[in-house]
Amino acid sequence: MRLLLAYDGTSFAGFAPNRGVRTVGGLLAERLERIAGHPVPLTCAGRTDKGVHAWGQVVTFDLYGGLDPLRLRRSLDAVAPGEIIVRDLGVVARSFDARFDATWRRYRYTIATPGTESPFDRRFVWSVGASLDTAAMHRAARALVGSHDFASFCRRPTPRPGSPTPSLVRSVHDIGICRERFPNGPPRLVLTIRAAAFCHQMVRSITALLVEVGRGRIDPDDVVAIREARDRNAAPSPAPPHGLCLHDVGYDPLPHSRGPDRRDERCLRAPDAPA
Repeated sequence: MRLLLAYDGTSFAGFAPNRGVRTVGGLLAERLERIAGHPVPLTCAGRTDKGVHAWGQVVTFDLYGGLDPLRLRRSLDAVAPGEIIVRDLGVVARSFDARFDATWRRYRYTIATPGTESPFDRRFVWSVGASLDTAAMHRAARALVGSHDFASFCRRPTPRPGSPTPSLVRSVHDIGICRERFPNGPPRLVLTIRAAAFCHQMVRSITALLVEVGRGRIDPDDVVAIREARDRNAAPSPAPPHGLCLHDVGYDPLPHSRGPDRRDERCLRAPDAPA
């Protein structure tokens, strides 16, 4: 089966089940095991970190025996009311895998600048306390689109004994920076990054770099050198997790029928244009 999930990651220690801590995947797996009477391993499209949110997380799992989808959805919605919502639930082929069948993931990072702060969404928006030069940020972002080694922007994984060091080469399809007006709120700066896959803390690290460029602390022309240094110390520390959201995941063919987000398309169609 396949779930399309939205969740507020504020009080979760990430998605991946982890004994002794509260995680999105851990709560879902516990509920599914009680319902099904057997362990239910979960596969997700993106293992979000502690405090990171999702609007379009995709999860697949196998259940044995007949279960009414409507009752199953209601039961899962009751796992953490107000924090985890099942946006869609459907039956897919057992061969479909939320992680390995995904062709891209898109993350959104929302930023408030002076005059756009709000106490009502501080759990989801990073207030940077400074105006940002979005034209400079666009120039810097162009150096990060394409296939590159993102070692300067990722926490380097520990290789398994006897295995080669994991590659940190990733293919970024596009980066968008635009201002969006939220319902009943001021316009916010939204950074979107779409890639085939990401390494750990990559989106938050890229966001932090672009914010430093927007502040005037890093020259856009220095981003190539930072990228090519392949040194985590060359780039700023990651942006805080609460501004980040796994927004949607692409598949071919698409396992659900929801249409594209036109706001993101508008931002990403012309990433070189000043916001």
